Amino acid sequence: MGIGIDLVYIPRVRGKATLAKRVLSAEELAIYQKRLDKDTFLAGRFAAKEAFFKAMHEKLNTIPFRAVSTINDDSGAPVLTYEGKRYPVSISHDGDYAVAIVHIEE
Repeated sequence: MGIGIDLVYIPRVRGKATLAKRVLSAEELAIYQKRLDKDTFLAGRFAAKEAFFKAMHEKLNTIPFRAVSTINDDSGAPVLTYEGKRYPVSISHDGDYAVAIVHIEE
């Protein structure tokens, strides 16, 4: 497969609860709704999904956004899941930007 990376300008998702409902998995949405930093959370998760699609070499419409989920494990590290498989993901935020990278070896 490959490596995918994506960068999201956080102000582009500011106050976009409808976008959150459209792209976040049920688990992610439950976390999003409790967060004070909703925009930062949404931007990071959106970047992770886009990076995953790029690593899978799939078009955006091939895999539904809500089918991909990134939840933090017990240590606090994010783990991306799709169809029962776990994939390493790194999400970082700095100022107005969120970036994510996914590496898939299959």
